[in-house]
Amino acid sequence: MGKKAGEIRYYLDRLPYFRVDNLKIFGLPLPYLRVMLSRFEAQGAIIRLKRGVYAARAYCERMKAERRWSAYLEFLSGKIYSPAYLSLDYVLYANNILTEAPVNFTLVAGNKTAFYKNAIGSFSYHKVKAALFCGYETRREGEFPINKASKAKALFDFLYLRRNLLRGRNIFMELRLNLDGFGKGDLAEFKRYALLSGSRRMRELHGWIGKCSKI
Repeated sequence: MGKKAGEIRYYLDRLPYFRVDNLKIFGLPLPYLRVMLSRFEAQGAIIRLKRGVYAARAYCERMKAERRWSAYLEFLSGKIYSPAYLSLDYVLYANNILTEAPVNFTLVAGNKTAFYKNAIGSFSYHKVKAALFCGYETRREGEFPINKASKAKALFDFLYLRRNLLRGRNIFMELRLNLDGFGKGDLAEFKRYALLSGSRRMRELHGWIGKCSKI
């Protein structure tokens, strides 16, 4: 593979992530490219994020050295399985609503629920119905576009996925959510999603949140 392999490695080391299709520009047969990627992976030069999706180790190390690793991982979380946006435990912890750090990157997905674990982290994707795939913004961290839910939508998603277990206010209180920073605007936004969901339980939860938050 020699010189051609070196050219491809140089190219891949400059991509934030890639698929086999990205290598078609080299005009090589697909089986050849797959063998090459298998060898790169065995050598530790690339990391398999999931089947068919990879990141170059050199790129990862550069992101760590430049202190952009966190933003890079958030960006990748939306590329490993898409469409998706960061939400749930990950966003709630970042907003001090949950005090226990999540072990996974948690996202809401437009497709079925999925989970991926690889050398750089664990990524958990939870499906909601199409009408509720909203309430997030795409923000740029340097060159990385990142889809992330608002504080209110992250809390809505978190409770919506647990709504059948939350059969009383006492069970809700056992979640020990820190709602001190959940303001009027957040509560009004949560209510919009509760109404959109058509769920009586979510409307009930909206009332409980209003009584628990310092508004």
